[in-house]
Amino acid sequence: MRHKMFKFSTLAIVVASVTQAQAAVYDVVEVSGDASGVDALQYYDKNNSDLASQVQFYGQGISPSTGTENCFETSCSSTSYKVFGESRFGSDGIDIRDEIPYQLDNFQQINDEWSLERHCSSAYGFNTCDTWAAIRFFGVGYNSDNPEDGSGYGGLRREQFAWQDNYYANTLPLLDNGTDAFERVTTFANAAAGYDSGVTPSLGTLVDGGDHVSANGAVSAVGTSSLGEYALGVTSSAYFANNNHYARQFNKRGFVNLDATKVSLLPVAGNELVKNMGQTLAWDAVEYPENSGNLLVVGSAAFAPSNLNDNIKLPDDVPINRGDLNNCVTNGATPGTIFNSWACQFTVFANEAAFWNVDGSSATSEAQLVAARASDRPALDPDDDNRSFQASVRAVSLVGGKPVMVGYTTDSVDNDYYAVRAAIFKLKDGVSGIPTAESWTASYIPNLNIEQGNDRIYRYTIATDINDQNKVIGVAKRAKSTERSYAEMMYLYDATSNSFKWLDSSVSSIFFAGANGYPSAINSNDQIVGWVDAETVNQVNGRQRRQRAFTYLAGSDAVTDALPAKSAWMLDDLTNDDNLNGAANRFRIAQASGINDAGVISATALKCEAGYKSLSKNAECEGEERIVAVKLIPRVDAQVQPRGDDETSVSRKGGSIGIVTLSLMALLGLRRRK
Repeated sequence: MRHKMFKFSTLAIVVASVTQAQAAVYDVVEVSGDASGVDALQYYDKNNSDLASQVQFYGQGISPSTGTENCFETSCSSTSYKVFGESRFGSDGIDIRDEIPYQLDNFQQINDEWSLERHCSSAYGFNTCDTWAAIRFFGVGYNSDNPEDGSGYGGLRREQFAWQDNYYANTLPLLDNGTDAFERVTTFANAAAGYDSGVTPSLGTLVDGGDHVSANGAVSAVGTSSLGEYALGVTSSAYFANNNHYARQFNKRGFVNLDATKVSLLPVAGNELVKNMGQTLAWDAVEYPENSGNLLVVGSAAFAPSNLNDNIKLPDDVPINRGDLNNCVTNGATPGTIFNSWACQFTVFANEAAFWNVDGSSATSEAQLVAARASDRPALDPDDDNRSFQASVRAVSLVGGKPVMVGYTTDSVDNDYYAVRAAIFKLKDGVSGIPTAESWTASYIPNLNIEQGNDRIYRYTIATDINDQNKVIGVAKRAKSTERSYAEMMYLYDATSNSFKWLDSSVSSIFFAGANGYPSAINSNDQIVGWVDAETVNQVNGRQRRQRAFTYLAGSDAVTDALPAKSAWMLDDLTNDDNLNGAANRFRIAQASGINDAGVISATALKCEAGYKSLSKNAECEGEERIVAVKLIPRVDAQVQPRGDDETSVSRKGGSIGIVTLSLMALLGLRRRK
């Protein structure tokens, strides 16, 4: 009997292990870009012959869930939730989503290869900053022997020289069509009718149509309201041909696509230069008052020109009359003069936290600035008027039925210099109905002072998201190196209890000292997703660290038995089904960008078409590796099987891996939505 029992027990263990081997916490579902038609668009003749193999797809957020759906309790279909994102052919130089370059440049002077390299050296400290800067300026895969031959994909130089060389869009907005496949999103900026008829005669003839798209764009949020489904984000102006040059009206402009209307989110009225060329960005939205048909869209809007100093605001290598830039302000009332000056294409602005009340009745909506600033500061820093005020709302949520917004505003540190500081914006007591500019009060998030004493601690601090439980997440960029890294530290702030904590080694070993991280989204269950350094190599006087996506269960309850409260995980560990030849082993999750209340996560991943050589975190890809958008669908039978580490160092192979690796480096600063 004992012998037979032993055999039965052994068999049970084997069966259990086989069952476990097919389990994971999340299934990985790729959102295909094949149906988007992006790879069939025109691109520069220097490098469009291999376009289909170079296009990359990024997942930037997930559609909200409804009701009490929980995909850990009841199996969910991947097609029930839509990922939004974008395609890229190469580096975009400066992230289209950021109000100012790399979130901290309130001088707005990061605009050429040299200033990019200087920024890299001071903010990151890599010993590869020359390459880092060249990729962003000349594009991915540029010719190092002749960088200006145009063979690189993307790059800031493309946009700067569009005036004389024409332009083909590098970043295109995409939305899942409900079949785990992307379709391209068009906005008001893709048609001449979307522009002010008083401006277009000065601009010329629109160059955007058919397979030649000249407007960049990105989706930042999607949702459902009584107005129907909506998508919002930011687009550049398309280019217009006018005699011997190509001009665009604005660099960045927020958009909202409703079922029946494509809305342009305008800056504030008043100053003509701001009105004609001022930038806006849309980040998030809620319907408020609830079921009112009013979509409260939040973001930022230009409200005054920055000081157009010739020596700072213009790139060094653009062959234009440097004195022309100052004339853009005085000629602001004359669009014909502005749009016939190459210098005026480089105008920049002071930006304020803003919102738009969109009801679908008009194709335009004028910004309202959040009048109650955390600090009442002028547009230009009185101590150095080359710095300008910068503020933005990055997320909004209904907390107790009232909208609470988070982001950042400008603080004047010691009445000496302007710096970006994390802030919360909420309605004043007694305010009801559709908000106005005077409806808001603002406050700084505690524990994030830019200085301690006379010692500067942070370069900037930002709030990135808020949930309906009044939990706020964000980052603080250290001004001094820690563990050989100028770390971007992550935090969690409970605005109800006024409690603050860092996501550091006291929370989990994956948040080690000196680690860079970015918490991109938090759902109503207090589950946070984002990305964090996955290795501890020196960044200062070293190289950029490999990063991977993570999730942290910040609440007091487990979302499933496999993920207990207060636990943190690398998502690569949670997608491991222990099957070397299975579909999951074709992916490694680079960045998690959004999570809804059902638990579905949007992400950007590395995909090895043939499957990685092992199940380890840093396994080598045999063959082609590329960047793809994915959604992570929770499993009802969730089980965690952490990945191991290969003992030997990995050298990745494949014809496109150089571009893949460098493109992932360009993810630094990539942003999301929930």
